[in-house]
Amino acid sequence: MFNRLLHVTLLLFALVILHYLTFELIMSKQGYLAYQEEQQRLQHLQQKVITMQQQRDQLAKEIIHLRDNPHALEALVHSELGYVYPNEYVLIMEEPDKKTIISP
Repeated sequence: MFNRLLHVTLLLFALVILHYLTFELIMSKQGYLAYQEEQQRLQHLQQKVITMQQQRDQLAKEIIHLRDNPHALEALVHSELGYVYPNEYVLIMEEPDKKTIISP
């Protein structure tokens, strides 16, 4: 009788430990779900790095183009900074205020 009770107690103890270890394996801070979240975060950051590298490469190409082509640099300065040639005039017009425009 005592031997049977000991076996049942050990079996229940083993099952409790098994359930606890399973729970820890899946739900703990270092468990499977946390691992999956970190994997998704890593993939997101890797994609962000790839995008930033592509932007860097594009900007490097643009810098080389502006450095090697004086006409491109002149056009950029002319359009972006508003520089004008001696025979040009600049016409500055205010944009209409959207609040004063009445639509039918």
